[in-house]
Amino acid sequence: MRTKYCTIILLLTAIGFSSCNKYLDVKPKGRLIPSDVADFDKLLDNTNIVQWVFLDNNTGSTLGYFTDNLALSEGIGEVSYKANNHPNIDRYYSYLFRAPFKNPNTSDYFWDWGTYRSMAYFNNVIDGVAGLGDYSKDEYARQVVAQATVNRAWSYFITTMVYGPVYKPGGDNSRKTIPYLTSSDMGAPMPMLSTQEEVYSKVLNDIHNVLTDAPTVTSWPSRPNKNTAWALLAYYHLFTRKFDSVVHYSNLAWNAASGGNAAKLIYDYNTFFWADPANPVTSELKGPDNLLAQPNNREILLFRNTDNGAGRSSNSYPSAEFKALFDQATDLRYKYFFLTAPGYKTTYNGVTYDDGNQVQYYRGSKTQMTAGFTWPEVLLMRAEGYARTNELDKAIQDLNTLRKFRYLTGTPDLTAGTQDEVIKLVLEERRRELPLAHFKRFLDLKRLTLDAGKPWSKTNITHMVGSQSYEGAIDSDDFILPISNLILQYNPQWGVPLDTRAF
Repeated sequence: MRTKYCTIILLLTAIGFSSCNKYLDVKPKGRLIPSDVADFDKLLDNTNIVQWVFLDNNTGSTLGYFTDNLALSEGIGEVSYKANNHPNIDRYYSYLFRAPFKNPNTSDYFWDWGTYRSMAYFNNVIDGVAGLGDYSKDEYARQVVAQATVNRAWSYFITTMVYGPVYKPGGDNSRKTIPYLTSSDMGAPMPMLSTQEEVYSKVLNDIHNVLTDAPTVTSWPSRPNKNTAWALLAYYHLFTRKFDSVVHYSNLAWNAASGGNAAKLIYDYNTFFWADPANPVTSELKGPDNLLAQPNNREILLFRNTDNGAGRSSNSYPSAEFKALFDQATDLRYKYFFLTAPGYKTTYNGVTYDDGNQVQYYRGSKTQMTAGFTWPEVLLMRAEGYARTNELDKAIQDLNTLRKFRYLTGTPDLTAGTQDEVIKLVLEERRRELPLAHFKRFLDLKRLTLDAGKPWSKTNITHMVGSQSYEGAIDSDDFILPISNLILQYNPQWGVPLDTRAF
């Protein structure tokens, strides 16, 4: 019998279902053998779907450490991570672009706990509902399958780009990346690795096949609705560079949800305040409702847990470049999320490392972030689509809509300049809005390499640890995660050699 390590992990996790924590508001049965559509529907409320997307065992993400958003001091890098043999030393190795980034002979949380554990639920739902009989006339069943399918498409789309190269529209995308597993049958052969182009095609087909069945409203933002499907199509086309489609789909989602009132979807930071103004580092941030730190706040369209601890001295700092993106006088994100606190300090081998007071990033502890989609991101996708298709006034209008809610009241609006100037403004605003350290900036760096020569495009990332610099090339294996040996050794049919490099 052919052993399929990946499939075994996936499907064993589908046997038992734990009760939900703060991420979900519906508690599925502790254990069940699905027998009807409602039972399969409950599988979509399992916390494993949302909790481990590209996160390690301590809920950080090495992907952020490849990017230009983070910095490590000498003490954090050489002592906290390296000398102390930090359990997530892969973050440090990623920052140094030192391959292999992860121990190739241990379980890969991104693969085992993130993408493919989720697939156990999605594929069981899709196959399970189909196994009950013809559901084409059952709207509820079609909606359940649609939610599982969009979830699966979102996850595979991200995963192929993390484990694969820069996608080049119209170019060579034949590098094999991941298996597009769609069967819940443990006895079915493990599929061969799909190429980057094949995964893109399958993702697009998956979304369009269920788009009409996606429900208008779902019970919790971990479940994709029709707006989520449209947002995913907009995001997909950022990478295929079909910017008219980016406009089309983000416009559908934004207009359907906002009804012309952006305040329904975005918090006005001018209304925020500290519960304890004397101690902002430890204070709760208050707003017009009590949902700022919850997944169901007004800004979150699709919830997936993200790296909430990056940017603080226990892990890393926000880079000087990232901090410089913010207007300290008028951008309220700087006021509430960039707070000064004692930095990393320790003595090791008789040497004292003291970073002193450092400006650190507290957004993850003050508000609920998501690795999925927020409404500000949807608006910025539309703005980028407008800017790329030279509808500059519309792009600036979208930027000013968001700035109204993020900047101090009375801050002057932006005005349109050249196309490159407007695109740059949009991309800077996007960077300010997205999570500091997860896959969004990592993938943006990859797609933006295709804008060679533009001010927002980079070919390399340079990091410093003390006086030593380290450089990684974005369009190279420096920005591609390899598949763990624990997966490869059970799938020799893929023809991928084991990684024998010392870790």
